[in-house]
Amino acid sequence: MINSKSIDLLLRGVRAEFANVVDQADKQLAAYAANIYLDAGNQTGALFEEINAQGQQRVESIAIAGVSELQPTGEAQEFPATDYVPSYVTSVEPYKFSRRIKVTRESAERRDSKYQKALNEASKLQVAAENTKARHRFDRFNNAFSVVTDKHLFDYGDGVALCSASHPRKVGAVQSNVVTASDISPTSIESMVLVLQNQMDDIGEPMPMGGGHNYIVVPPAKVRRAKEVIESDWVVDNANNNINVWKGQGWSIVTSPFLSATHGGSNTAWFIVDANFSPLKDVMFRPVTNETWFDENTKVFVHDISMEHKVGAYDWRGIVGNEGA
Repeated sequence: MINSKSIDLLLRGVRAEFANVVDQADKQLAAYAANIYLDAGNQTGALFEEINAQGQQRVESIAIAGVSELQPTGEAQEFPATDYVPSYVTSVEPYKFSRRIKVTRESAERRDSKYQKALNEASKLQVAAENTKARHRFDRFNNAFSVVTDKHLFDYGDGVALCSASHPRKVGAVQSNVVTASDISPTSIESMVLVLQNQMDDIGEPMPMGGGHNYIVVPPAKVRRAKEVIESDWVVDNANNNINVWKGQGWSIVTSPFLSATHGGSNTAWFIVDANFSPLKDVMFRPVTNETWFDENTKVFVHDISMEHKVGAYDWRGIVGNEGA
Protein backbone atom coordinates (compact mmCIF):
# COMPACT_ATOMS: atom_id res chain seq x y z
CA MET A 1 0.00 0.00 0.00
CA ILE A 2 1.19 3.49 -0.84
CA ASN A 3 0.98 5.67 2.28
CA SER A 4 2.43 8.98 3.40
CA LYS A 5 5.53 7.28 4.77
CA SER A 6 6.38 5.26 1.65
CA ILE A 7 6.45 8.37 -0.58
CA ASP A 8 7.33 10.99 2.05
CA LEU A 9 10.11 12.39 -0.15
CA LEU A 10 7.50 13.51 -2.68
CA LEU A 11 4.96 15.10 -0.32
CA ARG A 12 4.53 18.84 -0.06
CA GLY A 13 6.70 20.57 2.56
CA VAL A 14 8.86 17.56 3.43
CA ARG A 15 12.07 18.64 1.70
CA ALA A 16 13.47 20.87 -1.01
CA GLU A 17 12.06 20.44 -4.49
CA PHE A 18 13.64 17.80 -6.72
CA ALA A 19 14.99 19.22 -9.97
CA ASN A 20 14.16 15.99 -11.77
CA VAL A 21 11.91 13.02 -11.05
CA VAL A 22 11.85 10.12 -13.49
CA ASP A 23 8.99 7.68 -13.90
CA GLN A 24 11.07 4.51 -14.29
CA ALA A 25 8.07 2.48 -15.48
CA ASP A 26 7.44 4.92 -18.32
CA LYS A 27 11.15 4.96 -19.19
CA GLN A 28 11.32 1.16 -19.18
CA LEU A 29 8.40 0.82 -21.59
CA ALA A 30 9.73 3.55 -23.86
CA ALA A 31 13.14 1.88 -23.99
CA TYR A 32 11.54 -1.45 -24.83
CA ALA A 33 9.36 0.03 -27.58
CA ALA A 34 12.29 1.95 -29.09
CA ASN A 35 14.71 -0.98 -28.96
CA ILE A 36 16.10 -1.59 -32.46
CA TYR A 37 19.19 -3.52 -31.44
CA LEU A 38 21.04 -4.02 -34.72
CA ASP A 39 17.81 -3.01 -36.53
CA ALA A 40 15.92 -6.09 -35.31
CA GLY A 41 12.29 -5.69 -34.26
CA ASN A 42 11.27 -6.50 -30.69
CA GLN A 43 7.53 -6.55 -31.34
CA THR A 44 5.56 -9.68 -32.15
CA GLY A 45 3.65 -7.99 -34.98
CA ALA A 46 2.02 -10.50 -37.31
CA LEU A 47 3.65 -13.40 -35.48
CA PHE A 48 0.56 -13.58 -33.28
CA GLU A 49 -3.01 -13.18 -34.39
CA GLU A 50 -5.13 -11.68 -31.63
CA ILE A 51 -8.41 -13.58 -31.34
CA ASN A 52 -11.38 -11.67 -29.93
CA ALA A 53 -13.14 -14.02 -27.50
CA GLN A 54 -14.88 -11.45 -25.29
CA GLY A 55 -17.83 -12.87 -23.42
CA GLN A 56 -16.92 -16.50 -24.09
CA GLN A 57 -15.98 -19.14 -21.53
CA ARG A 58 -14.21 -21.36 -24.04
CA VAL A 59 -12.83 -21.10 -27.56
CA GLU A 60 -12.26 -24.24 -29.60
CA SER A 61 -10.44 -24.62 -32.90
CA ILE A 62 -10.54 -27.54 -35.29
CA ALA A 63 -9.47 -28.18 -38.88
CA ILE A 64 -11.13 -30.56 -41.34
CA ALA A 65 -8.77 -32.47 -43.61
CA GLY A 66 -9.26 -32.74 -47.34
CA VAL A 67 -9.35 -36.04 -49.19
CA SER A 68 -6.53 -37.98 -50.81
CA GLU A 69 -5.68 -37.67 -54.48
CA LEU A 70 -7.62 -39.25 -57.33
CA GLN A 71 -6.89 -42.89 -58.10
CA PRO A 72 -6.57 -44.71 -61.45
CA THR A 73 -9.99 -46.04 -62.44
CA GLY A 74 -10.68 -48.44 -65.27
CA GLU A 75 -13.64 -48.39 -67.61
CA ALA A 76 -16.79 -49.57 -65.84
CA GLN A 77 -14.84 -49.81 -62.60
CA GLU A 78 -16.46 -48.47 -59.45
CA PHE A 79 -15.00 -45.18 -58.28
CA PRO A 80 -12.61 -45.58 -55.32
CA ALA A 81 -14.36 -44.33 -52.19
CA THR A 82 -12.76 -41.89 -49.78
CA ASP A 83 -13.71 -39.65 -46.87
CA TYR A 84 -12.27 -36.84 -44.80
CA VAL A 85 -11.40 -36.57 -41.13
CA PRO A 86 -11.49 -33.84 -38.49
CA SER A 87 -8.17 -32.80 -37.04
CA TYR A 88 -7.35 -32.30 -33.37
CA VAL A 89 -9.43 -29.97 -31.22
CA THR A 90 -7.63 -27.14 -29.45
CA SER A 91 -9.60 -25.84 -26.45
CA VAL A 92 -8.75 -22.57 -24.72
CA GLU A 93 -10.31 -21.22 -21.55
CA PRO A 94 -9.58 -17.83 -20.00
CA TYR A 95 -7.23 -17.08 -17.17
CA LYS A 96 -7.17 -13.77 -15.35
CA PHE A 97 -4.05 -11.69 -14.71
CA SER A 98 -4.29 -8.66 -12.45
CA ARG A 99 -2.54 -6.11 -10.26
CA ARG A 100 -3.72 -3.63 -7.62
CA ILE A 101 -2.23 -0.52 -6.07
CA LYS A 102 -3.78 0.97 -2.92
CA VAL A 103 -3.16 4.61 -2.02
CA THR A 104 -4.19 6.14 1.27
CA ARG A 105 -6.23 9.31 1.09
CA GLU A 106 -3.57 11.13 3.09
CA SER A 107 -0.76 10.33 0.65
CA ALA A 108 -2.97 11.23 -2.31
CA GLU A 109 -3.91 14.60 -0.84
CA ARG A 110 -0.40 15.59 0.29
CA ARG A 111 1.69 14.59 -2.71
CA ASP A 112 3.30 17.45 -4.58
CA SER A 113 1.57 18.12 -7.91
CA LYS A 114 4.97 18.55 -9.56
CA TYR A 115 5.59 14.84 -9.12
CA GLN A 116 2.14 13.60 -10.08
CA LYS A 117 3.22 12.20 -13.45
CA ALA A 118 5.83 9.97 -11.79
CA LEU A 119 3.24 8.91 -9.20
CA ASN A 120 0.48 8.03 -11.65
CA GLU A 121 -0.71 4.64 -10.44
CA ALA A 122 -2.95 3.93 -13.44
CA SER A 123 -0.07 4.62 -15.82
CA LYS A 124 2.26 2.29 -13.93
CA LEU A 125 -0.32 -0.47 -14.05
CA GLN A 126 -0.77 0.04 -17.79
CA VAL A 127 2.98 -0.40 -18.28
CA ALA A 128 2.80 -3.59 -16.23
CA ALA A 129 0.04 -4.87 -18.53
CA GLU A 130 2.07 -4.14 -21.67
CA ASN A 131 5.07 -5.96 -20.18
CA THR A 132 2.84 -8.90 -19.26
CA LYS A 133 1.46 -9.24 -22.78
CA ALA A 134 4.95 -9.09 -24.30
CA ARG A 135 6.36 -11.63 -21.85
CA HIS A 136 3.45 -14.01 -22.36
CA ARG A 137 3.83 -13.92 -26.14
CA PHE A 138 7.57 -14.53 -26.13
CA ASP A 139 7.10 -17.19 -23.45
CA ARG A 140 5.34 -19.22 -26.13
CA PHE A 141 8.81 -19.56 -27.71
CA ASN A 142 10.57 -20.02 -24.38
CA ASN A 143 8.36 -23.05 -23.71
CA ALA A 144 8.21 -24.40 -27.26
CA PHE A 145 10.08 -27.66 -26.68
CA SER A 146 7.98 -29.06 -23.83
CA VAL A 147 4.27 -29.44 -23.12
CA VAL A 148 3.18 -26.25 -21.38
CA THR A 149 1.90 -26.05 -17.83
CA ASP A 150 1.98 -22.25 -17.38
CA LYS A 151 -1.43 -20.66 -16.89
CA HIS A 152 -0.87 -18.10 -19.64
CA LEU A 153 -0.02 -20.63 -22.38
CA PHE A 154 -1.76 -23.36 -24.35
CA ASP A 155 -0.66 -26.04 -26.81
CA TYR A 156 -2.17 -27.31 -30.02
CA GLY A 157 -4.56 -30.17 -29.33
CA ASP A 158 -2.35 -33.04 -30.53
CA GLY A 159 -0.92 -33.62 -27.04
CA VAL A 160 2.74 -32.83 -27.70
CA ALA A 161 4.94 -29.74 -27.45
CA LEU A 162 4.63 -26.93 -29.99
CA CYS A 163 8.03 -27.91 -31.43
CA SER A 164 8.26 -31.69 -31.34
CA ALA A 165 9.63 -34.61 -33.35
CA SER A 166 6.40 -36.58 -32.87
CA HIS A 167 3.33 -34.62 -33.99
CA PRO A 168 0.73 -37.32 -34.73
CA ARG A 169 -1.16 -37.08 -38.00
CA LYS A 170 -4.78 -38.21 -37.99
CA VAL A 171 -3.87 -40.81 -40.60
CA GLY A 172 -1.19 -43.03 -39.11
CA ALA A 173 2.16 -41.24 -39.02
CA VAL A 174 4.09 -38.59 -37.12
CA GLN A 175 5.81 -35.43 -38.29
CA SER A 176 8.56 -33.27 -36.84
CA ASN A 177 9.03 -29.53 -36.69
CA VAL A 178 12.39 -29.54 -34.90
CA VAL A 179 15.92 -29.99 -36.20
CA THR A 180 19.18 -31.07 -34.59
CA ALA A 181 20.37 -28.32 -32.25
CA SER A 182 22.77 -26.05 -34.13
CA ASP A 183 23.86 -22.44 -34.37
CA ILE A 184 22.50 -20.09 -37.03
CA SER A 185 24.24 -20.82 -40.32
CA PRO A 186 23.30 -21.15 -44.01
CA THR A 187 23.17 -24.92 -43.56
CA SER A 188 20.94 -24.84 -40.47
CA ILE A 189 18.58 -22.31 -42.09
CA GLU A 190 18.32 -24.59 -45.10
CA SER A 191 17.51 -27.60 -42.92
CA MET A 192 14.78 -25.64 -41.13
CA VAL A 193 13.28 -24.25 -44.33
CA LEU A 194 13.22 -27.79 -45.75
CA VAL A 195 11.31 -28.96 -42.66
CA LEU A 196 8.77 -26.23 -43.36
CA GLN A 197 8.65 -27.11 -47.06
CA ASN A 198 8.02 -30.78 -46.28
CA GLN A 199 5.18 -30.26 -43.82
CA MET A 200 1.99 -32.16 -44.59
CA ASP A 201 -1.65 -32.00 -43.62
CA ASP A 202 -3.37 -34.67 -41.52
CA ILE A 203 -3.84 -37.08 -44.43
CA GLY A 204 -0.30 -36.70 -45.77
CA GLU A 205 -0.88 -34.18 -48.55
CA PRO A 206 1.86 -31.53 -49.01
CA MET A 207 1.33 -28.33 -47.04
CA PRO A 208 4.59 -26.52 -47.82
CA MET A 209 5.38 -23.64 -45.49
CA GLY A 210 8.23 -21.16 -45.43
CA GLY A 211 8.15 -20.34 -49.12
CA GLY A 212 7.40 -16.64 -48.72
CA HIS A 213 8.08 -14.05 -46.06
CA ASN A 214 9.50 -15.63 -42.90
CA TYR A 215 10.29 -14.47 -39.39
CA ILE A 216 13.53 -15.60 -37.80
CA VAL A 217 12.98 -15.31 -34.05
CA VAL A 218 16.19 -15.10 -32.04
CA PRO A 219 17.37 -14.05 -28.57
CA PRO A 220 19.41 -10.85 -28.36
CA ALA A 221 22.61 -12.91 -28.13
CA LYS A 222 21.98 -14.25 -31.66
CA VAL A 223 20.86 -11.08 -33.47
CA ARG A 224 24.34 -10.33 -34.84
CA ARG A 225 24.74 -13.89 -36.09
CA ALA A 226 21.30 -13.86 -37.73
CA LYS A 227 22.04 -10.61 -39.56
CA GLU A 228 25.41 -11.89 -40.75
CA VAL A 229 23.88 -15.08 -42.13
CA ILE A 230 20.79 -13.69 -43.87
CA GLU A 231 22.00 -10.24 -44.94
CA SER A 232 25.58 -10.77 -46.14
CA ASP A 233 26.24 -10.85 -49.88
CA TRP A 234 28.47 -13.88 -49.48
CA VAL A 235 28.34 -16.96 -47.29
CA VAL A 236 29.86 -16.02 -43.93
CA ASP A 237 32.81 -17.90 -42.42
CA ASN A 238 33.69 -19.24 -45.86
CA ALA A 239 36.64 -18.33 -48.07
CA ASN A 240 35.09 -19.66 -51.30
CA ASN A 241 33.12 -16.50 -52.11
CA ASN A 242 29.87 -18.46 -52.44
CA ILE A 243 26.77 -16.35 -52.99
CA ASN A 244 24.50 -16.12 -49.95
CA VAL A 245 21.24 -17.55 -51.31
CA TRP A 246 19.27 -16.41 -48.25
CA LYS A 247 19.83 -12.70 -48.78
CA GLY A 248 16.78 -10.92 -50.11
CA GLN A 249 14.45 -13.85 -49.52
CA GLY A 250 11.97 -11.94 -47.36
CA TRP A 251 13.32 -12.32 -43.83
CA SER A 252 12.34 -10.30 -40.77
CA ILE A 253 14.42 -10.67 -37.62
CA VAL A 254 12.45 -10.54 -34.37
CA THR A 255 14.07 -10.42 -30.95
CA SER A 256 13.14 -9.39 -27.42
CA PRO A 257 14.80 -9.21 -24.00
CA PHE A 258 12.07 -11.65 -22.91
CA LEU A 259 13.72 -14.32 -25.09
CA SER A 260 17.04 -14.11 -23.26
CA ALA A 261 18.20 -16.42 -20.49
CA THR A 262 18.16 -13.41 -18.16
CA HIS A 263 14.37 -13.30 -18.42
CA GLY A 264 13.57 -17.00 -18.48
CA GLY A 265 14.37 -17.80 -22.10
CA SER A 266 17.43 -19.17 -23.85
CA ASN A 267 20.50 -17.51 -25.33
CA THR A 268 20.69 -20.17 -28.04
CA ALA A 269 17.21 -21.32 -29.14
CA TRP A 270 15.83 -19.85 -32.36
CA PHE A 271 12.86 -20.33 -34.67
CA ILE A 272 11.60 -19.75 -38.18
CA VAL A 273 7.91 -18.86 -38.55
CA ASP A 274 6.01 -18.54 -41.82
CA ALA A 275 4.74 -14.96 -41.79
CA ASN A 276 1.71 -15.81 -43.93
CA PHE A 277 0.64 -18.93 -42.02
CA SER A 278 1.78 -18.35 -38.45
CA PRO A 279 -0.10 -20.73 -36.12
CA LEU A 280 0.47 -18.50 -33.07
CA LYS A 281 -2.55 -16.94 -31.36
CA ASP A 282 -3.26 -14.58 -28.49
CA VAL A 283 -6.82 -15.37 -27.39
CA MET A 284 -8.19 -12.30 -25.60
CA PHE A 285 -11.22 -13.10 -23.44
CA ARG A 286 -11.22 -9.69 -21.77
CA PRO A 287 -8.97 -6.84 -22.81
CA VAL A 288 -6.87 -4.80 -20.42
CA THR A 289 -9.34 -3.09 -18.07
CA ASN A 290 -8.51 -0.25 -15.63
CA GLU A 291 -10.70 0.49 -12.62
CA THR A 292 -10.26 3.06 -9.86
CA TRP A 293 -12.50 3.18 -6.81
CA PHE A 294 -12.52 4.46 -3.24
CA ASP A 295 -12.83 2.12 -0.26
CA GLU A 296 -15.01 3.98 2.24
CA ASN A 297 -14.14 1.58 5.06
CA THR A 298 -10.38 2.21 4.95
CA LYS A 299 -10.38 5.58 3.12
CA VAL A 300 -8.07 4.19 0.46
CA PHE A 301 -8.01 4.77 -3.29
CA VAL A 302 -7.80 1.45 -5.13
CA HIS A 303 -6.33 1.22 -8.64
CA ASP A 304 -7.00 -2.12 -10.36
CA ILE A 305 -5.97 -3.52 -13.71
CA SER A 306 -6.78 -6.92 -15.19
CA MET A 307 -7.08 -8.90 -18.39
CA GLU A 308 -8.06 -12.44 -19.37
CA HIS A 309 -6.14 -14.18 -22.14
CA LYS A 310 -3.98 -17.10 -23.16
CA VAL A 311 -1.23 -17.41 -25.74
CA GLY A 312 -0.60 -20.50 -27.81
CA ALA A 313 -1.01 -22.18 -31.18
CA TYR A 314 -3.88 -23.55 -33.26
CA ASP A 315 -1.45 -25.76 -35.21
CA TRP A 316 2.24 -26.70 -35.30
CA ARG A 317 2.59 -26.24 -39.06
CA GLY A 318 4.23 -22.98 -40.03
CA ILE A 319 6.89 -23.00 -37.31
CA VAL A 320 10.13 -24.91 -36.83
CA GLY A 321 12.34 -24.80 -33.73
CA ASN A 322 16.04 -25.20 -33.11
CA GLU A 323 17.41 -25.37 -29.55
CA GLY A 324 20.63 -23.88 -30.84
CA ALA A 325 24.24 -24.02 -29.82
